[in-house]
Amino acid sequence: MALGLAACCAGGLAQAKPSSIRYVVPYPAGGAADQITRLVANDASAVLGIPIVVENKGGAAGMIAAEAVLQAAPDGSIFYVGANAPIVINQAIYSKMSYDPVKDFIPVAGMGKAPLLLVTQKELGVKDVPALIAQGRKEDGKLTMGSASSGNITHLAGEYAVNKMGFKVTHVPFAGSAPAIVSMMGGNIDIMFDALPSCMQQAKAGRIVPLAILDNQRFPQLPDVPTAKELGYPGLEAAAWFGVMARAGTPQPAIDAMNQAINEALKKPELVEKLRRIGAQPMPGSQQQFAQFIDGERKQWMPLAKSLGVKAD
Repeated sequence: MALGLAACCAGGLAQAKPSSIRYVVPYPAGGAADQITRLVANDASAVLGIPIVVENKGGAAGMIAAEAVLQAAPDGSIFYVGANAPIVINQAIYSKMSYDPVKDFIPVAGMGKAPLLLVTQKELGVKDVPALIAQGRKEDGKLTMGSASSGNITHLAGEYAVNKMGFKVTHVPFAGSAPAIVSMMGGNIDIMFDALPSCMQQAKAGRIVPLAILDNQRFPQLPDVPTAKELGYPGLEAAAWFGVMARAGTPQPAIDAMNQAINEALKKPELVEKLRRIGAQPMPGSQQQFAQFIDGERKQWMPLAKSLGVKAD
C-alpha cells in the first residue's frame, strides 16, 4: 500500500519533476515548528521517495519565510510551513503585510499542534498560578512576558491569559521560541506561554517552572501541572499548530500528492509516538479539512486580537 501511494505521489509531482522538495519554516531551529516539521518531513519524504529539505527562515513574524516562498516558482518543489501567526493572526495586528495569507497561500495538509504551557523563570520564586497573579498585580506591567514573535500564538494567547487573570505584562518578542526559552533560563524574562515541544524538556529538568497547561487535559509527561480550567479559568485553551501551505499557482496534482504523503506519514504509529513524546498531536485530514480548520482559527483569534488591542507595528 505504501509503495502504491509513493508511486501515486511521485506521479502527482511528475509535472514539476523536482529532485528535492523544500519546506520553509518561519522560525529558527529548535522550536515546536522546527521539531514537528522535521519529524513529519522525514516520513513524508520516505512516502514520496523524494528528499524533503527543511529550511529555517525566522524573523518578522513568519513574513520573511513567506516572502521567500512567494518569490520561488510555483512548481511543487517548495512549500511553506504555515502556523497561527503568519496565516491567521498577522492579519489582525499588522497594518501592512507583504503578502495576503488567503490569496497567496493554499492550505495543503495539517502536520501537528501542541498546547501551550505557562512557564516562569526560577528566580521569580513563584510556585503556582495564584502566586504569579499576586506577583503580577503588585506592579502592573513589571513582569516581562516572552514570545516567539509579535503576533505569534505565544504572544496573543499570553495577552489573553494574563488579561483573564487580572494583571498586565511587558511583552518581549523574540525570533522564535528557542531563544526566548534560553533567555528565560538566563533570568532575562519572567514568564512565557510556550508550545510544549519548545519548553517541556527544560521544565522537566527544572530549568524553568511549569505552572499551567492551556489544554482540556493534563499532559502525561507533566502530570503534576494543572490545566487552566482546574485553576478556575475554563475556556482558556490555546495551541500552536503547523501545516504545509503551497503558494498560489502550485499545480493541484502536486498539492494532492503532498497531502496524501503527509497523511500516510501521520498514520505511522512510530511517527505518532514521536510527536506525542515531544508534546504534539498529529493533524491528519484532507486539504478541505485543513482549510476549514484555518478558517475556524481566523474566526476565533482575529476578533480576539482586535478586542485586546494587540498591535505589532
